[in-house]
Amino acid sequence: MEKKKKFKLGKKSIIIILIVALVVAVGAIYSNKGKKSNAISVDTGEVEKKKLVQVTTATGNIEANYRNDIALNPAQKVIKVFVKEGQIVKKGDILVKLDDEEYRTQLEKQQLNLQNANLTLSQLQGTSTVNERKNAANAVSQAELTLQNAKNNYSDLKRKFDQSKSLYEGGYISKNDYDAADKALKEAGNTMKNAELALTNSKNSLSNISVSTDDKIASQRNQLALIQADIKNLQNKIEDCNIKANVNGKIVKMDAKEDQYPKTGDMIIVDDVSKYKMSLDINQYDAVNLKKGQKATVKLKGVDKKYPATVTEVGQVAQTTINTNTGGNQEFKINVKITLNNSDDKIKAGYEGDAEIILNERASSLAIGFDGIKEDRVKNQKYVYVVDANNKVSKRYIKSGLETEYDVEVLEGLKEGEKYVINPPENLKEGDIVSPRK
Repeated sequence: MEKKKKFKLGKKSIIIILIVALVVAVGAIYSNKGKKSNAISVDTGEVEKKKLVQVTTATGNIEANYRNDIALNPAQKVIKVFVKEGQIVKKGDILVKLDDEEYRTQLEKQQLNLQNANLTLSQLQGTSTVNERKNAANAVSQAELTLQNAKNNYSDLKRKFDQSKSLYEGGYISKNDYDAADKALKEAGNTMKNAELALTNSKNSLSNISVSTDDKIASQRNQLALIQADIKNLQNKIEDCNIKANVNGKIVKMDAKEDQYPKTGDMIIVDDVSKYKMSLDINQYDAVNLKKGQKATVKLKGVDKKYPATVTEVGQVAQTTINTNTGGNQEFKINVKITLNNSDDKIKAGYEGDAEIILNERASSLAIGFDGIKEDRVKNQKYVYVVDANNKVSKRYIKSGLETEYDVEVLEGLKEGEKYVINPPENLKEGDIVSPRK
């Protein structure tokens, strides 16, 4: 049998085949490079489930749970100071005693007048017509004494008022101090007028002795009522000389000094420090989502600690402010109070700090970054560019939910694990091939 001939390539043929293969390979490489050079370079993100927390932040100042401000009267000398700054006191504790000698002197006089007036009333109720004139004369004497006391008291208060007026016009005392002196003078004037009226009545009774005994008794009872009212007023003034705490708390300011007259503006301040609050002004955009009971955190400047807090008060009226950073535009803000849940001795009323209030939160929701969302103004819908396995982009409309500082909750339109374009270029369109940056 004949042997089959073996096919054998020549050296020249092998070289030609290798050249053709090389040309094909190089063409493929350049083809791929051409495709890559046409791809748009972009940054991408991944749709993922995460905890979303929507917050609002603001700067505010610490306040005591309640503050008891007590203004000291510059016209009354301090006799005794019973407490000092930093001391804990209870409601009703006497903090300072003021000079009450003048009031006590007036009280003694009026108590004597009361005794005489009661005696006169007893005589009116138990005497005969023969003694009516004598009783009427006694009433006149009593009324004259009352009027003289009232005039003396008015003169003293007029002198003090003139001093207060000069001090006020010179800017040395406050309007409140001036008003207090004016009020006291007017009260004394009314008392004097009442005393003048009482004296007139007494004289009329004496000149008209024929007036019935019942009318005389009624007049005397009115006189008694005036004296008793004066006594009650003096007793209240004496009691007010014992300045008391109106709240359980701490003395944070004590300007009173023994044997000295207070200066204008001197104060005693008692703070209820059982709790501390922070006062914040929240802009209208966030305030609409505020309600009592929301959680918050407080970071005081200089204190390396965060304090948990709770929203306890939300203002009902917006305050208008001018924002100088935006060219003087008006801003509408609501005052909010948050109460710190746990306090310590590092916290002081007046301290400044930053607060963060949680408005809404989701434990686990699909979310993407803000910078991946575009808006179709024609359809009034939000959309993103989704990147598939072949790096091809498609336009996907979404329904968004909760928005935080950096992320947006996706309710419809995307699935967990899908990739989307971050900060899509203006020239990017559906169907484009992209090259995700590493």
